Amino acid sequence: MKIAATGYVSEQAGSVASANALLLRALLDAGHEVDFFSKPSFVDPRPSVGEHAGFRFIPTDNVGPDRFRARVQHIPVIGFLASRVDSGTYSRLLLQNISTEHAHRRYDLCLWLGDYSPGRVKNLPVISFAQGPPGTDARSIISRFIEILRLAGLKRALPWYVLAQVRLSPAGLPPLRHSDHIIVGSRQSQRTLHELYGVSPGRTSALPYPIDLNLFRPAVEATAQSTELRVVWLGRIIPRKRLDLFLRGLELAIRQGLRVKATIVGGIGFVPGYEKMIEAFPFPDRLRWIKSLPRTDVPALLHQHDVMVQPSDEENFGSSVAEAQACGLRVIVGHTNGNADYLCQRDIHLADDRPESFASALIRVAKEEVQSTSASRALAELHFDIRRVTEELTQILRHVVNQTSSQGLNVSPPKGNFQADRAAVV
Repeated sequence: MKIAATGYVSEQAGSVASANALLLRALLDAGHEVDFFSKPSFVDPRPSVGEHAGFRFIPTDNVGPDRFRARVQHIPVIGFLASRVDSGTYSRLLLQNISTEHAHRRYDLCLWLGDYSPGRVKNLPVISFAQGPPGTDARSIISRFIEILRLAGLKRALPWYVLAQVRLSPAGLPPLRHSDHIIVGSRQSQRTLHELYGVSPGRTSALPYPIDLNLFRPAVEATAQSTELRVVWLGRIIPRKRLDLFLRGLELAIRQGLRVKATIVGGIGFVPGYEKMIEAFPFPDRLRWIKSLPRTDVPALLHQHDVMVQPSDEENFGSSVAEAQACGLRVIVGHTNGNADYLCQRDIHLADDRPESFASALIRVAKEEVQSTSASRALAELHFDIRRVTEELTQILRHVVNQTSSQGLNVSPPKGNFQADRAAVV
């Protein structure tokens, strides 16, 4: 296939961008041609895949609005408006450049990686491999506003509340109608797209991100057994990730006699003040906070722990959970966490978001006999192997290309449900 692509791609960045880097390389290795459109200062995948013969990079830079946004981005209101203008002009330029290249290159499809397409090119099927349903962070800001207000103060909290309301309004939501097909990381996200945004189930597929299984693998030498349960949290500290639930449940478990050492890895996200929760934890000797860690050091960190915890609300797909499983760790995930689709018998899916439930899960893990890591590793190899994910992605892309008319009609899902097929095996 000949693919026009854009989006978030970087081997060194977060879960979405690094997974997209793996996918882009795998598509090229499989013989597909990819023309990637982006402004180099924003996303430049050439360090990852620039040597491939089937790869072309088309610079797409809205110079004026981008430079103006950089100068005023920290000024209240003006910075927000400038960022909207920058985003809008950049999106239009992307579509214009893709349309121009399509006129003589004749692409089979347009693939948006990590985002929703803001528009469409005539006679070109559009597939969005999104980070998840729109508005997940906005909904968490609104639902947890009292907590944010307490931690950040009114001056800092109120603007985020207003922005969250704007994000969930028709003016703030992405135009989902421009995507012939939307790929998300889990059935949880598919349900949200259908129930909250009216997207037909036939226009969606669930596909997990790939994981570098050579980098994330069990330790070569078994680590020494500890008399304490070693728990790790890894990710951005933002309202949706539920640090409050993690710390309250951890405190309850300790008060009930659990011997535990917990590690939090990640910096404070867009809402300041969350460090107050960590500083106020009543058992500081049981908790350490690593504010940042190079991605290459994450496997060694995981090898020092027994269980990964991600109690997030509306998690599309948590790569850190998958990486932990690839390293042989047990995982505990929140009740609205899409990673519940990808668990083995060693793992725990919380039934609710009560701290008591999380505390019980920690105590249960500590009481059970130490089990082999092989089940977790086997699950990771089944679900997250780059070749398997790329094969299923290619099937979805081909199906959409074959079934989408030049008028951009919506299509039914590929034959068989990939997610159901996977779940039946584990």
